[in-house]
Amino acid sequence: MLIHTQENNLEIPNKLKFKAELRPMSFLDTKKKNKDISQEMASVLVRTDTEEPLSIVGSRYEPTQYYDLAQKQADGLEKSGLLNKHNFICKDFLFENGRKWKRSVLIKDLTIEPQEGDIVNFQNIAKSSHDLSLPNITDSTPNRLACSNGMVTAIWEVVFAFRHTIGFNVDVLSNIFEESAKKFIEMEPYFKSMGQKKVSVSDVELSLKQTICKKRKSKKQNMQHKEKLLGWLLEQYHKETNMLGNTMWAFYNALTNWATHPELYPYKEDSKFHNLQEKNTNKVLVFLQSPQFLKLMDK
Repeated sequence: MLIHTQENNLEIPNKLKFKAELRPMSFLDTKKKNKDISQEMASVLVRTDTEEPLSIVGSRYEPTQYYDLAQKQADGLEKSGLLNKHNFICKDFLFENGRKWKRSVLIKDLTIEPQEGDIVNFQNIAKSSHDLSLPNITDSTPNRLACSNGMVTAIWEVVFAFRHTIGFNVDVLSNIFEESAKKFIEMEPYFKSMGQKKVSVSDVELSLKQTICKKRKSKKQNMQHKEKLLGWLLEQYHKETNMLGNTMWAFYNALTNWATHPELYPYKEDSKFHNLQEKNTNKVLVFLQSPQFLKLMDK
């Protein structure tokens, strides 16, 4: 859930300033949520503003506050010099009552133009969680302006994960951001090559059937691929071709649209889209390294 948007500003919004702290396991007794876990070996991580239990953690676990991580990301970006040269948009997201957090900083003027009029921006994301599903992560990836697709790429994606007991180091972050910006600029020939590489609908369909849409073999079903997903991806590919032509860049954007915007695909109403985004992104990353994708790029 998006909680705050601001331009050319990295101030921490009030909704992000809550604290998570450790409580003894006996805290759960008052919440009538007893767990069959040794009280000596575990603690409860609690959101202090709402007194809501967020997770059960080991006795040596030290919580990292989201507002501290946001500040370290801001300090690292400032020290790298990126923010002095470019306009940017900052967005904060909270999921599952604060169990997960994400901050994206999109640099508007650091761009690549794979095809005329189609702009890709540089983006840095910081992520963490209080339910142990994520470490502290800084993730620099391209972002397509036209539809906010995260340009998932196996060729370049700078991701650093830090344990909750360590956190982010500002000097390290500054070096990461500077290196990320250089790698982003180096991606321009690769993205442009996809914009120039033609591909047929039949080749797109076959590659999807063999990879992302492939089904596990079953005695009950003869269908060897996920027909619903295949149909959706092919339809999205056709939409992309209206602007981008029958190119690998259009195919690539159909995939990243599915990965970045899971809410557009007809999942169940109670689906956790942030979890699906991580899962689908990993599937696209695997596909981009597959023989099927590389064969299409080499044709």
